[in-house]
Amino acid sequence: MVRRLLALGVVATFLAVPAFAGTAHKDGTPTLDQAPSVPQSESTMRADWVYNTGGSEDFVPTTGGSFDGWGEWFITTVYNDTGSDLTLTELGFPCAGPMTEDYGWLVWLGLGGLVAPTGDAYTADYFGQFTPVDPGPDTFPPTVYTYVDVSAANIVVPAGTYFAFGYDNTGTGGQTDFNGVETWAWYGGLWDPDINYGRTAILQVKGNYGAVPVEQTTWGQIKGLYR
Repeated sequence: MVRRLLALGVVATFLAVPAFAGTAHKDGTPTLDQAPSVPQSESTMRADWVYNTGGSEDFVPTTGGSFDGWGEWFITTVYNDTGSDLTLTELGFPCAGPMTEDYGWLVWLGLGGLVAPTGDAYTADYFGQFTPVDPGPDTFPPTVYTYVDVSAANIVVPAGTYFAFGYDNTGTGGQTDFNGVETWAWYGGLWDPDINYGRTAILQVKGNYGAVPVEQTTWGQIKGLYR
């Protein structure tokens, strides 16, 4: 499990910022009390490797962020420290809302570190549609995972490299109090760090060791797999 040691200066910044517990908006606007959705069963896809920003597979969010008050896209960056190339097989997002657009799920390869991508969602190397299991869009917190099979896209993350992944938040996206894993939301025309608000977005990815030898796939072909 990838974990990151925070510099003292970052910790100090985090402690100085209010966490707005129980709200889906960065300005602290209260969210109406709702009964949280019931967590669904775990994904049936078996894989060699699983990563969840919450620290455990199918971590249940304790709070959430809205598409209009927190961010349109939720992402995180991960370091492949397995010692092997990874072929991604499944992405998992606890979220609620209507069907996403063409860029519903996203993956960037070859990042320079545990940082956000330099461009917006439309710079992703791989992308596709999905429909959230919970239609929402106002479920709070969203606890039902939507699992997206991306194995046909043949996304290979070389050993010792960084990649980012995430999804289009069309209603509410699952989060928890900041736990040392940094995530970002697209807000105000930039990747806004969730650590500034005391939160970590919940995102999950699975993969198998090794690369699957395939012909090079174009963006158009990849997008067509998820229509």
